[in-house]
Amino acid sequence: MSRILLSGYYGFGNIGDEAILASTVKALRNARPDLDIMVLSQHPEETSKTYSVESYPRMSLGEVKKAVKRSDLVIFGGGSLLQDATSFRSLLYYLSIIHISDFYEKPVVVYANGIGPINSRLGRLLTRRAMGKVQAVTVRDADSKEELLKIGVTKDIKVTADPAFLLEPSPDHLVREILESHEVDAQESIVWIALRDINAPTWFYDQIKALVSLLRKKGLSPCFLAMQDRDLALTAELNQDLAKMNIDPLPVVSNVTPEDALGILSCGQFCLGMRLHTLILSSRVAIPFIGVDIDPKISAFCRTAGCPVLPYPQEEPNFDIVEEFSALIRDGDIYKQELNEKLSTFSSLAQENIDIVLSQLDHV
Repeated sequence: MSRILLSGYYGFGNIGDEAILASTVKALRNARPDLDIMVLSQHPEETSKTYSVESYPRMSLGEVKKAVKRSDLVIFGGGSLLQDATSFRSLLYYLSIIHISDFYEKPVVVYANGIGPINSRLGRLLTRRAMGKVQAVTVRDADSKEELLKIGVTKDIKVTADPAFLLEPSPDHLVREILESHEVDAQESIVWIALRDINAPTWFYDQIKALVSLLRKKGLSPCFLAMQDRDLALTAELNQDLAKMNIDPLPVVSNVTPEDALGILSCGQFCLGMRLHTLILSSRVAIPFIGVDIDPKISAFCRTAGCPVLPYPQEEPNFDIVEEFSALIRDGDIYKQELNEKLSTFSSLAQENIDIVLSQLDHV
């Protein structure tokens, strides 16, 4: 029996990264039912229970070495692992996984990664050296390939798509139950607002509140969707502000699985998102969206999907959310058609990630 080890940002309760893990585990099992799958996780017991995998604590060097030694191949990613915007320490951690795998002579597939930004000269040097030790490289967008080429990576780099495009939504009846438990009427024309606290200037949040009023005037039903628990504080604060303005607070949907989130988004008409996988999952179910460019990976995906993206909020207003969202509503059918036309391509490219992994495994 072959064993594969997955390394990524798993076990942190981030719906986006868990969507990558869920879709990858399922796709691997569909292709090779006898495959033994192991995962490095922040919360190994929870990951083992959720995905029926063998899981190891990601921050224990001894346990990481043990998992690598037991594996036949290491899947590195997906997600935005190779970047130093979070911290240089984070970059070093992920590069160490490649070096440990190389030390034990285990093949590594860099799997649907989003690359960068890697701002430090040392970080770029270390990344280039580590990438010389892997067996295959796939990235989820053309910008990531360009970043690797700029660093000096000479490996063949395949542009694919995010693994979450292989995700399937939870059953309709379960999605309806979740919405009802959060006081969301699935029969209404829902607009999902999925925010992230970036300490944006006051005008940005004032525009969000103005957008809520606009949507309700148009007969639409705005609702908050929290993709991480850390997003809940911001939605609570905005709901308090709305209440002070004598505006009914928005329902908040939270604490859901990736499959639930996909089904929940599919019940909407439009979406405003500040996290990449909010937009990827919206695209997966052909829901027109607007992204906010708080990270290069968001603008890169919005360009690929053909949906609008707002610039990073500056100290002074540099866009009008109400105006931009009105345009999205006006042209919604056009955006929806384009997303539907691209979906099969996204899914095929996501499947290529799996095919490349299995091809490498067959050569072990």
